[in-house]
Amino acid sequence: MTKGIILSGGWGTRLRPLTCTTPKTLIPIVNKPVIERQILLLKEAGVKEIVLAVSVLAKELKNYFKDGSRLGVKVHYTEERTPMGTAGAIKLAEDYLKDDNFFMLNGDVIFNFDLKEMLSAHQQYQGVCTIASKNVKDPSRYGVLLINEPDQRIQEFLEKTDYKPPGGIYVPMPINAGIYLLEPEVFSYIAPHKNVSIEKEVFPTVAKEQQLYNFTISGVWMDIGNPYDLLKANILLMKDLLKKSKEARDNLFDDSINIEGKVLFYPPVTIGENVVIKKNCIIGPNAIIGDNVYIDEDSEIKESLIYNESHVSKNVKLNKTIVSNNCLIEDHVVLQGNDENLVILAANVTVLKNIRIIAPTTQCLSICHHEVVRESLQ
Repeated sequence: MTKGIILSGGWGTRLRPLTCTTPKTLIPIVNKPVIERQILLLKEAGVKEIVLAVSVLAKELKNYFKDGSRLGVKVHYTEERTPMGTAGAIKLAEDYLKDDNFFMLNGDVIFNFDLKEMLSAHQQYQGVCTIASKNVKDPSRYGVLLINEPDQRIQEFLEKTDYKPPGGIYVPMPINAGIYLLEPEVFSYIAPHKNVSIEKEVFPTVAKEQQLYNFTISGVWMDIGNPYDLLKANILLMKDLLKKSKEARDNLFDDSINIEGKVLFYPPVTIGENVVIKKNCIIGPNAIIGDNVYIDEDSEIKESLIYNESHVSKNVKLNKTIVSNNCLIEDHVVLQGNDENLVILAANVTVLKNIRIIAPTTQCLSICHHEVVRESLQ
């Protein structure tokens, strides 16, 4: 029976301060943690046992998923005491995974395709490893795959530091999507008790032995490396979920939403459980609001994410902003991002009345958790 392992040990440095108190893989994507969405896709493909390879903020992940029964799967945990690399992490889980092929996922990638199709292709290839690839316009940030098109055999696996495009000009190329199907033989390529990279040390060797194959995925795929990518990934997945919905609809609203008075919604918008929205608000486009959020009258929210349990007071304007859990935004506040540079409130932030926070054109403007903002920043 095919199993799965999800790597969830990274620091999420580029997403700070959102990841100071929350593991990167528990950050919500359209109101579900990214790793929970991955588990549900694995479950749809018939996977019943999943290993979470944890390290940073491991306790939070274990408390959230426990034994996995809430999601209808069995969850095991391995915990790195020192960094083991991507291959070293799966080596720690060998006892759980050695009996059959298994999916390996990087816990920070967003995708929404049928993993059963990848499993079928892998079984036909009969190789040691199959890598999901995604064709992107700019492959400079990713590992690049050089593929023999007729049989989908990967001739070379090049990390981003090793790929030198002809003439120095990047053109669309298939890149490593961080989703793999591996046979138990892969463990023979990984030295025990060492820090080993599957991308730099295992895949190039398997490619030379002509046992590395490609599976091209379509549709939504992104990694959430920085705050703007996080916002963009939420919007892309929201649109994809609406597109694939059995019902024709413009927005994703939970039935428990409480709208008091006239509210304008500009699609697409996602709203979670037990949300209250008061009169004369304007919501959207591209707004995603979590559970138990209160939005008072005359407020406007667009191109923004609000996580759970936050309170938005009267006449608040949010644009290109991420608001984490349990924040309080008082009356007449303006939070305004600038192009790809967002305003970010970490958990438990309070912004006092009449404050304006405007991001510069050069970087995001972030407020750390439990801070009280008393003066405008712009």
